Amino acid sequence: MKQNEMYLIMAAIALLCMAQPALSAPIVSVEPSYVNISQGDVFTVDITVDPAGYEIMGAQYDLYFNNTLLNATEQTKGTFLSQDGASTNVYKNKINNTIGMIEYSEARTGVTYGVTGYGILSTITFKAMEPGTCTLNLSDVRLSDPDAQYITDLLVNNGSVEVIETHFMISGFVDYDNGDPVSAPNVTLTNLNTGEVFVAGTDANHYEISTNFVHVSSGDVLHFDASDNLGNATEFNHTVTQDDMDAGGFVQNITIYIPDTTPPVITNISATAVTKDSATIIWDTDEPSDSLLRYGTEPGNYDQTVYSPEDMMHHSIDLTELSLDTTYYYVVNSTDPSGNSLQSTEQSFKTFPEIVISIDDASMLAGGNITTPIMISNITNVGTADISLTYNQSVVHAIAIEGSDFDYADADIDNAIGRTRIGAFQTSSTGLNGSVRVVNITLNAVGSGGDSTALNLTINELKEASSEEISIPASVHNGTFTVWETTPPLVVNPAADPPSIPEDTDFDPRWGETSQLSVTVTDECGVASVAINLTPIGGLPEQPMTRIPDTDIWAVTVSASAGSAIFNESYLPHNLTVCASDRFGNVNTSASIPLAVMRNGDVSSNGEVTLYDATYLANHILNKPGFETMNELVADVSGNGAVTFYDAMYLSKHVLAEFGYEVLH
Repeated sequence: MKQNEMYLIMAAIALLCMAQPALSAPIVSVEPSYVNISQGDVFTVDITVDPAGYEIMGAQYDLYFNNTLLNATEQTKGTFLSQDGASTNVYKNKINNTIGMIEYSEARTGVTYGVTGYGILSTITFKAMEPGTCTLNLSDVRLSDPDAQYITDLLVNNGSVEVIETHFMISGFVDYDNGDPVSAPNVTLTNLNTGEVFVAGTDANHYEISTNFVHVSSGDVLHFDASDNLGNATEFNHTVTQDDMDAGGFVQNITIYIPDTTPPVITNISATAVTKDSATIIWDTDEPSDSLLRYGTEPGNYDQTVYSPEDMMHHSIDLTELSLDTTYYYVVNSTDPSGNSLQSTEQSFKTFPEIVISIDDASMLAGGNITTPIMISNITNVGTADISLTYNQSVVHAIAIEGSDFDYADADIDNAIGRTRIGAFQTSSTGLNGSVRVVNITLNAVGSGGDSTALNLTINELKEASSEEISIPASVHNGTFTVWETTPPLVVNPAADPPSIPEDTDFDPRWGETSQLSVTVTDECGVASVAINLTPIGGLPEQPMTRIPDTDIWAVTVSASAGSAIFNESYLPHNLTVCASDRFGNVNTSASIPLAVMRNGDVSSNGEVTLYDATYLANHILNKPGFETMNELVADVSGNGAVTFYDAMYLSKHVLAEFGYEVLH
């Protein structure tokens, strides 16, 4: 009995020893062992190793797959051999989709021991290309121990992939933009992400492209190119959405646009909102188009351009900084998106003159009254005016208003502060146009003679006579009020320096032939002008005199072409009348300046030019007794600026009428 039990124990031990290697063999597997995916999907499988107690230092494998059904895109290292932090070296990592084979080889480095725990040796990424079942077969699988010996007892678990067929349908109808169908259209689609090109099948005006998820993915941009057989075409892009993927395609109807060769029709051209310096040009077109306006101030010459690229049917161009009271000539042009363009015939408009509210200058003697109008010029459809007039209350007071062109006008006169506010408006009548009198205002001169003040206008309100409240832009022209006085300027100290000059016989004034005439003129209200009558000496009847700066002296330098009369062998002076006026027109002509004009060469001052004057001149030069006195201004007959014997000779030859000595200078 005991012997039998011993045999049974021995047999069990033997069986146990025989089974032990099979249970302890390392396992290399494809995980998951079965994958079910759709055509076009991307998925991964892991190559795992279970050492089953062995120390693993290195691993390698080949994996075969059906390259028609699958496409391997990537193989990455796992953490199996480096699970304890040791370094590894990948010796082989190859993908060959042409033959459907993947190779991998990796070993630990820097250590003398292997790993014993389960782990992922590598991860492989595939894309499912075609429907069907594909096996993932491991081959030439090897594991090595720390002694660089292959472990011979291995278990290998292969995997399989089932690819489910997918469909992605793109279809639609192709029509012209007028709704007519496009017969047998040409439709080509390009996946801009992959570069793949698909040509659609067509039936009548319907097209269809059938593909699958391998060739189209969410986010891909599909470029459509559709055309007819007449050369008309259209292009556009469509981005595939996840909804498109979930629906297995999408419907895209296509419109082919027939080329537009008809330009826009331009109507209703008008210049509106015209002012003194602006206008708005409007027009309509029968289709959306851009806006171009060309204009200028001469017919047919359009040197200014305004352009708006926005396509519209109701066009409006604003013009600013125009010249007032000017005719502008213009044409409008519109171009549709197809490039068809049409230009209008020439049109014109005229800007308004400047609208001005004005008060004239006024003047009055102290204590007197004067009435002056406040006017609006170049106005159109004015309905209300609110105007303030300010002034120096010590110079002038407003005392009344009257005579308005408006239906109603009244004023608030406040002379204590020098302000009068005037309000005027139309009650039942239409708006006023052209030149409009706001009021006639009566002013009283309360200041002294010569006082003046500005009459300043301020526009508080100026609006049209319309149901809409429309302000009218305008400017003002202020006036001045002056208190008159009637006293003419005071004229004193008339003088001529020198008091006598020789005749200018050759109309070329030289040394000694001019005199400065001067006079002192004053006036409390200011001297406006001073003139002198030079007609007695051959000059102007109103020769202006000039004020010497910082003085009250007015002067002018003159020459004379007409001599003075002789009485008892003496020259009688010309009395040249001075005319002085102030800014009020008061004139003083009571003063005159005496000026004697001697005959040139009459050095003896007897009123005649004879040989005696030539000898007198010579004796004077020689300082002979009785010849000490002589007016040297008339002695320089040669005109050289000096009195010498040459002048005596020149004078004698002139008296004897010799050639070349006709003119005394």
